[in-house]
Amino acid sequence: MQARFSLMCVSLKGENYMNPLFANDAHIELKNNLSLVRAAIYCRVSKDDESDSDSSSIQTQRAMLEHYCTQQGWEVVAVYQDDGFTGLNTNRPDLQRMLKAVERKQIDVVVTKDLSRLSRNYIHSGQLLEEFFPKYNVRYLAVNDSVDTDTDNVFDMTPFRAVMNQMYSADVSKKVHSAYVTKAHKGQFTGCLAPFGYMKAPDNHNKLIPDEETAWIVKLIFDYAREGKGPNAIRRKLEDNDIPTPTWWNRKKGLRNKTTKFERENPERGHFIWDFTTIKEILANPVYIGTIASQKQVYKFKTGWIKDKKPNEWLVVEDMHEPIVCSEVFELVQEKVKNRQRPNAFGNFSIFAGIVKCGQCGSTLNIRTSNTKTGEKIYTCSRYNKFGVAHCSQHKIKYNTLYNIILEQIQSYASKALEDEAEVIKQLTNQSLNNISDEHMRIEKSITDDTNRLATIDKLIVKLYEDMVADRINSDNFNAILTKSQSEQKALRERLLISQSRLNREQQEQDDNSRWVELIKEFADIQELDAETLQRLIKKIVFHEDVDGSIIRQTVEIHFNFMGQPDKYKLVRE
Repeated sequence: MQARFSLMCVSLKGENYMNPLFANDAHIELKNNLSLVRAAIYCRVSKDDESDSDSSSIQTQRAMLEHYCTQQGWEVVAVYQDDGFTGLNTNRPDLQRMLKAVERKQIDVVVTKDLSRLSRNYIHSGQLLEEFFPKYNVRYLAVNDSVDTDTDNVFDMTPFRAVMNQMYSADVSKKVHSAYVTKAHKGQFTGCLAPFGYMKAPDNHNKLIPDEETAWIVKLIFDYAREGKGPNAIRRKLEDNDIPTPTWWNRKKGLRNKTTKFERENPERGHFIWDFTTIKEILANPVYIGTIASQKQVYKFKTGWIKDKKPNEWLVVEDMHEPIVCSEVFELVQEKVKNRQRPNAFGNFSIFAGIVKCGQCGSTLNIRTSNTKTGEKIYTCSRYNKFGVAHCSQHKIKYNTLYNIILEQIQSYASKALEDEAEVIKQLTNQSLNNISDEHMRIEKSITDDTNRLATIDKLIVKLYEDMVADRINSDNFNAILTKSQSEQKALRERLLISQSRLNREQQEQDDNSRWVELIKEFADIQELDAETLQRLIKKIVFHEDVDGSIIRQTVEIHFNFMGQPDKYKLVRE
């Protein structure tokens, strides 16, 4: 009998193609001819199953099973297909639709190419074959495995096949994970989508390059954060400036066809509304300084995601691609985020919130009103406030005193920078490294000497090898000298890395000094302080206190951004 197809339900990568006569599985017609067997074909393929091979493709499975049903004289009432889903996933879309159809008694027979198409989870396979299908009087066949639940010996080998299918998936999972770890150690990017602001290199999809269309947005986000703005404030700024979200950019580039909840709620302007979490993730991602950080989560076979790893457990490889922001700005932003200011009980912010620290215990200094008649504002150590003098001293400083110290220092530096920029840079350089020229010469000489010695050893090893080949030296002596030479090579290379790092650090300090002078000149006319100015100029303010009887000596350390050494201001009070 020729098989007839009353419904065709095809699911290819999330898209459903149906016979227009039927809207869903619930409308599969019940035939008057009760002898007619209603068959459902189920096909599945994933990367684990080598989906690029003809023998495993969805099309091949479907054609084979349709032919089989024709030979049996069965009517194919539905074809269910899960493309790109692992057999360990028991929540596959079309599999679930098929099981619902079984529960509605719309299917008599389920046919797959082999048992692994139905499931690679042996517990799930057993539950379907031994409980679910018999419960609804449905026959199951895996054609290539000769599995047929209508035969008496169906469970002789089927459980072993199910276990072997799961073992295969476990082995593939282990190999895939191993391949990803190997790439991670090499600093190769292995994600499906490049981080926002980057794109995959056309000639190497494991390498990132800046995306000219979006990299400027990432820079803008970091600029806002450097000024002290939090994720919510940054989100509002981006929306006010009509800057589209990463989801919109992905659709524009044809990478993902997704929409955000804001776009669904507000089709006209939703694509300008950024999610708070997106901003936080961008600001915390070291990929923007050229670093590949991977293996951030704990996965378990079959279970999937278990938990996120702590940042110190990530696999991190630096300098793998062109950075979008410099490391100094990135570190500064991390400090800003960590010390985000919080409102007081009345909902007001202090302009110094989050940046004034206790020099003894490291806690934040909190602003409060003194108990004196004047009721003036003072800063005191939060640890002292909570636990008392046994844990820290008060570290009290008047708000107005701190305000005036900071304002005067900024005005002084800005005035000097305008008068003689070169002299200020020189003073800053001398402050951070008094003997920079002598030290620089020593490092350069060390690099030259070590480089020359490495070249000499390379020539020596080549000469040794030639002598051994010519029988002028035996293999034992060759191996002994080679081992010693290689040890020296390793030590020299390590020393070269350290020396070069010190030179780079010197250069970075000089660059920072220049950046600092350019930044401070912007505030030559400053007359009052605000939170944004402090966030741009100051990394932190550390307040030290030394109590000697009735005399209290205090030091205010001002750690300016891009300045190597802190600026110190002495106070004495009784």
